[in-house]
Amino acid sequence: MLALFHTYKRNSFYEFKRGRHKYFSRKIFTQISHTYHSNMVIKTLPIPSTTIPVNSQLGSLITCLLVSCPPVRRLPDATALRDMCIITKSDMNRIYENLNRRQRDKDAIRQEMEQKKEMLERSTQITKDWPNTFAGDQERKLQRKKIREREEEEKRQLLDLEEEKLAAERRREYLEKAKQTRYYNTDRIRTFHSSLLLTEVLKEREMQVEMKKRMEQMRQTSDNDELKRFQEAQEQFDKTEREKNAKRAKERADLAQYHLTQINRRKTHYIQEKQRDRQEGDEYRRLADKSLLDFIESMRTRKLKQKQTKEMYDKAMEQKQKIKQIEQKLDEEEEDDIRTYAEVKMRIARLRREKEIDLEQQKQNTRDETIGYLGSLLKRAEADNESQIYRAQAEKDAKAYREEQEKYEKQQQMLDSIEKHRLQSLKRRQFDRGMEEREDAELRRRKAQADHLFRLYQKEKEKEREQNIQLLGQIQQRQARDRKERERALKENEIQEIQLDKQMNEVERQQYLEYTGRVMSYLEDNGRDIHPMQRTVAEEMKRFDNFNHSSKKTETPRNGQEEKKSSSHDRPSLNDTKKHLGFQWEIPQK
Repeated sequence: MLALFHTYKRNSFYEFKRGRHKYFSRKIFTQISHTYHSNMVIKTLPIPSTTIPVNSQLGSLITCLLVSCPPVRRLPDATALRDMCIITKSDMNRIYENLNRRQRDKDAIRQEMEQKKEMLERSTQITKDWPNTFAGDQERKLQRKKIREREEEEKRQLLDLEEEKLAAERRREYLEKAKQTRYYNTDRIRTFHSSLLLTEVLKEREMQVEMKKRMEQMRQTSDNDELKRFQEAQEQFDKTEREKNAKRAKERADLAQYHLTQINRRKTHYIQEKQRDRQEGDEYRRLADKSLLDFIESMRTRKLKQKQTKEMYDKAMEQKQKIKQIEQKLDEEEEDDIRTYAEVKMRIARLRREKEIDLEQQKQNTRDETIGYLGSLLKRAEADNESQIYRAQAEKDAKAYREEQEKYEKQQQMLDSIEKHRLQSLKRRQFDRGMEEREDAELRRRKAQADHLFRLYQKEKEKEREQNIQLLGQIQQRQARDRKERERALKENEIQEIQLDKQMNEVERQQYLEYTGRVMSYLEDNGRDIHPMQRTVAEEMKRFDNFNHSSKKTETPRNGQEEKKSSSHDRPSLNDTKKHLGFQWEIPQK
């Protein structure tokens, strides 16, 4: 029994560790003591809860065990034996292994991955040089592809070089052609080409004259043959004309027959048209008769309607006349009523006027009575007015005395204030005069000091002006020297340009002579008249010579002028340099 109970406790402990315990409380272990012996571990377990379901088979088993157990035995430390659970070392190790299983699985997976990676690296290192593998075959293909691409790139580079050479050659040809075209477009070569054209025209004219002579000879020798050919052609022409006339006669006969048939067709068509017109005329006549009958019927109905309308109008006029008579009677009755109303109104107005006159008379009587009463009252009040006048006169005199007294006091106060203001004005004027005198003295002192400073400034300014004049003279001398250097350099450049022009002229002359010589020799060999070209070349040679002579003439006077100018500038002065500079320096003002 005790062993069965301990087995149940151990199983319940495992269930709790896995999170599936349902019958014990949340506080599992109150005290854990580890005692390692040779082959066991002792742990203290909590007292099981007594709230176990009655229907549960496990609960009933535990209840039976608790009832049938012997008395509780305890250890020396007062721990009950039935609260103890004995676990072997193998079970404890298994528990720890279950707890650390996830980390152990992760470590195993990581080690396996590392081993696979190392194995893959070793296999790749071993098999990378094998010739009979897919990887080796792929590597060889890649190497062959790289070699092929390198060879293609080299070929493309060679092609690019060849294309560049061809492009350079083409550019050179274009440049040569452009230079040649430009050379041919010069006036000199165009003149020579015009002479060449004249030569060709003369040659063509000679050839045409010779051709004309040959044609005359051929025409004289072939007149008989021409006559025979003409006769044969004339016979052939007559034959063709006869055939054409026969053909035209046949065509005219056919045309006449066609015209006859067309005339007959038109006649029949005209007869048919005439019959149709007659039928249409009969139809139009029938329609006209019908429309006339309709018009007569409409006129009859219209007259009937007019008659009925007239009768209705007469009846309406009679009714209107009757209505007018009735309205006239009503108007007369209304006028009688109005006349009666006017008479009544006039009577009422007359009565109202009479009543107003009576009321006015009563008002006048009342007014007269009131005036009489007021007159008596005035007579009674005149006696009281004399005493009132005396009192008013006394009050008026007292008031006038008081006003005069106040006026005198105000006048005295005004005189005192005027005197006081006069004294203050005198004091202020004296003070202002003293201040003005002091300010004038200070102003004179400052003015004298400013004059002294201005004189010192003028002296410094004069010194600075003298220094500026000296500096200006040095600048003008340096400018004169620079101008002489520029003129000398300009003359040297002009001389160099003249020499270069002479050289270019000589080169152009040689090119012109070479080109014209080749052309004239070729044309002379082919039997052309080169006299116009020789004349053009001679004129161009004269122009070349004239250009050389003109360049020599322009070169000599410049050298002489340079010598004269150099002698005139041996002793430069300030005024001379100013004249030659072409402008006037201004002295800076400060």
